[in-house]
Parts: sequence; structure tokens; C-alpha cells
Amino acid sequence: MNRFDFPDPETCAAALADALGAAVADALSRKPRVTLALSGGRSPENVLPLLAAQKIDWARVDVTLVDDRRVAAGDPASNAGLVERCFLRRGAAAAAFVPIWTDATSPGGALAGADQRLKAILPADVAYLGMGPDGHIASLFPSASPEKFERDGSAVILSEAPSAPHGRISLTLAELTRISKLFLHVTGTAKMEALEQALSNPPTPMLPVSLLLHARPDLETFVCE
Repeated sequence: MNRFDFPDPETCAAALADALGAAVADALSRKPRVTLALSGGRSPENVLPLLAAQKIDWARVDVTLVDDRRVAAGDPASNAGLVERCFLRRGAAAAAFVPIWTDATSPGGALAGADQRLKAILPADVAYLGMGPDGHIASLFPSASPEKFERDGSAVILSEAPSAPHGRISLTLAELTRISKLFLHVTGTAKMEALEQALSNPPTPMLPVSLLLHARPDLETFVCE
């Protein structure tokens, strides 16, 4: 793991936005189109506008999410809505947004729809991941079995947060590990403690980030307490 520590959230957000932008630009120098997968939550509200403002040919970028809540895009809890407000409207309107979740008549239909939409743009070239204080990444929450993080070789799974009102849809662990350039944003004491636990112990599905760290030692981690 490549770790970068910062003294305050603002400096961390700016450095992470620069690193993400550089990774997207590098991918664009080698390919006609690239895919950028983004995360929801509070920390991205600071990072995404800085990323959107960078001089990147967003018209050649497909943007999706690593996970989302199973709600309408207009719901305040929607990660798609956050990307619209904090990224697309802040300078990256030319990017093509491909939602991971849309309204569907059934969970099975939602998964089939996501598989269909995403198959043309995955694996992603660059991804911005957050992490919860329980060590979850995307919407892969602590579990006794890593099988909970996969679905028959498909890119997405349905999941449930342990203590939240909305169900989730998420890229699988296998799909996350296929992403060319991965960035992890860790803020706050509780999350830093989970990261240290993941680094100092064998990988376990009870701490999902530990599985990603094990599979991707090249993970770029931006940390601020």
C-alpha cells in the first residue's frame, strides 16, 4: 500500500483530487475512453468538485459508482444524486454518467439492468473508494464469508447495511480488484484505527478493506485524522 498522510481534510482532499485527475489524464493518454468509478458519502463532497474543476476531457470519460443506495436519484441518500450535485454540475457535465442503480420492478431486474449497463464500461480505469469505521468498502459490509461479496462472476451484488434504512447495490470485491488504479480515502480516528487493524492482521471478510489491501498492494491511500 502507498500511504499519504495529511494534516487536515482540506489538504488531503486537494491532494486526492489531483491524484485522481492525474490518473484519469494518464489513462486518457493511452485510450480513447476511460471509466471513472466514484464513491458517495461526506468526504467526496469535498473531493469531487475539485476533481471536476480540473482540465480533463470529460467528454471522453464514463462515470459510474462503486455503490449506491437503492433509492431514487432525487433522494438525499442517493450517491447518484451526490455525483450530479458535486461533480457533474461542478465542471464535469460532459462526462457520460452510467448509474449503478435505477428504479426496477424487482431486485433481480435491478441486478440484470446494472449488469447490462456496466458491461460496456467495466473494468474501471480509476476508482475513488471510501471506507467505513467497520472496514467496509463500497457496500461490502463485514461478513463471516467472503462469498457474500461475489455473485456468479457478475460485476454487482445487492447488499444490506447493518444499521441503515436503505438496501444497497455494489460492485463485487472481484470487480473492485480488477480496477486499474485504486484510490482509498480514509478520514477520522475510527477509520484510521480500522485501517491499522487491517494492515496488522491477516485478511478477513469481517474487515472487508483488509481483503482489498491483500489483493491490491498498489492501493493508493490518502489519510487524514
